[in-house]
Amino acid sequence: MSRIETACYYSFLLLLIWLPVPLASNRVWAWSIAEFWITLQTLSLLYVYRTNFPWHRVKRFNWLLIPLVLFQLWVALQLVRMPVGWLAFISPEAANIFSWAGLESGSVSLDQFATVTGLIKGISYTLFALNAVLLINSVKRIKAVMITLVISGTIQAFYGAMLVLLGIRESLVFGFPESDIATGSFVYKNHFANYLMMVLSVGVGLIVSELHQSRSGSWKVRLRRWSDAMLSGKMIVRLSLVIMVIALVMTRSRMGNTAFFSVTIIGGVVGLLLYKNRPRALSVLIISLLAIDTLIVGTVFGLGKVKERLEHTSVQAETRDQAAMWSLDIIEDFPLTGTGMGSYYSTFPKYTQYNIGFYNHAHNDYIEFTVEAGVPATLMLGSMVLFAVWLCLKAVRTRNSRTMKGTALGCLMAIIGMLIHISVDFNLQPTANALTFILILVLAGCSANMPVKVQNGKAV
Repeated sequence: MSRIETACYYSFLLLLIWLPVPLASNRVWAWSIAEFWITLQTLSLLYVYRTNFPWHRVKRFNWLLIPLVLFQLWVALQLVRMPVGWLAFISPEAANIFSWAGLESGSVSLDQFATVTGLIKGISYTLFALNAVLLINSVKRIKAVMITLVISGTIQAFYGAMLVLLGIRESLVFGFPESDIATGSFVYKNHFANYLMMVLSVGVGLIVSELHQSRSGSWKVRLRRWSDAMLSGKMIVRLSLVIMVIALVMTRSRMGNTAFFSVTIIGGVVGLLLYKNRPRALSVLIISLLAIDTLIVGTVFGLGKVKERLEHTSVQAETRDQAAMWSLDIIEDFPLTGTGMGSYYSTFPKYTQYNIGFYNHAHNDYIEFTVEAGVPATLMLGSMVLFAVWLCLKAVRTRNSRTMKGTALGCLMAIIGMLIHISVDFNLQPTANALTFILILVLAGCSANMPVKVQNGKAV
């Protein structure tokens, strides 16, 4: 049984690397592979724990798993067909649409096929969260997961940057056209930037978890400590972060870069104000992230172009804000129930006021989730994420374990970065980004609640 559980654990790590490879798992065939993979892992774990299920571990994540389960139940209810008269009580506008079409029955969802697809994806996301809760059960595994994410991000960053630097005009596997903008194995540059932002944040947390806690020592002790650090795994992780920053800048993503540099500052402030027994090297790390990565690496590899894009951004030139504004009319018509998960692309054309091109997403996940799921369900998911933020702050402030505090700080940065970025884009739609974010929420819970061992009088 332990061999099966271990195999599931390594399969889980491999899945983390695989998810962004096939176009961010944002095609039917790609997310179907992920869904099959997750389902097989879940069945294997249920077999392993069939006689001794670790309910105590799962209960620590009720704040995450219960909202995810309830949300999937709600999406399933969106598919239930009922008489139009009944439907009018919960979604009058949907009832009007089905009545206008001459139908005697209808459902909350205005696009049944899209909602079925959304339900299947949502169930796989919930099972993925359960997998993470069951498999990430030790400090060693927390570090392994964080390292795996850094490896995945570094591979993606190196691949994306090299395509641009070598002037390759066609992706090596899928034959998509390439330009002077880094996209990695993703299709959309902002999704790639969002993935790098999350992994960079986790990487910062990984480095922080390895910082020496001591504030004392002679210059010889400090010199020896610095030389050891130069030859340690921390330096490899630090170089990986530099590679990812290069690729992030080369995406030319305005909000992706803004989100990362904002959370770097926020993470630094939180670390300096709340970090218990703050290591002196933490201040040096934050300064190096802002100075070296932003000023030196960013200047060489195109931060000026990102700045230029920000300066030339105007309301007149952009139409995404108009799509978001007109989507508010959909929320006004379907406030409680939404129009059905995945139905935005088929619902929005009715509400567009003039030709701004085809929008299959709102370019604002707050609005898109509210359009499709309704206000109550969206607030439920939002409260889950905000609770994760509180857990991170609590861990940074109260825990003694370096690993737990570093993990919490990295997760805090990633969550806030996602909350910033989804205000102007749809980064929770690709399966790779969504599952990575769910994993970060699980890590946030681990940082606050997982017991740790004490060695030599110190929590590890």
